[in-house]
Amino acid sequence: MNKIISGAIILLLTGCTEIPNDTTLEKAFYSAAQSSKANTILTVDNFVKVSGYIKQDYYIAEISYDIRFISNQEEQQIVNKDTLTSGLGLHALSMEYGQYKLGDISSNQQQVIFIKTSTGWQVKA
Repeated sequence: MNKIISGAIILLLTGCTEIPNDTTLEKAFYSAAQSSKANTILTVDNFVKVSGYIKQDYYIAEISYDIRFISNQEEQQIVNKDTLTSGLGLHALSMEYGQYKLGDISSNQQQVIFIKTSTGWQVKA
C-alpha cells in the first residue's frame, strides 16, 4: 500500500515540475510568432534555447532566434496606411530594428515566459 501511495506522490510531484523540452518550446514560440500581426512582415528562424528554469507555474527560457523580414518597410506603410493599429506596429518595428527591407535578418536573444495550459506550453502574452 505504501508503494502505491509513494508512486502516486512521485507522479504528482513530477507533473508539477515538468520542464518543457527544446522542441516543445520551439513549437510554442513559432506558434506565437505565426499568430501575431507581424507574420506578414517577418518570420522567425534558428530558434535555440540558451538556458531556462522553473519559477512558480512558469518556465522562463533565455532564447536566441533570427528575425527575417519578408517584406519591405515601404510596402507595409502603403498597405497599412489606413489602419491606425498597423501603423503603430510598424512604428514599433522601426524603433526596434530601424529601416528594414526584404531579406534583412536580425539576431535576437531574450527571456520568454512559457505557461503550461491544457493544450500544452504556450508563450505568455
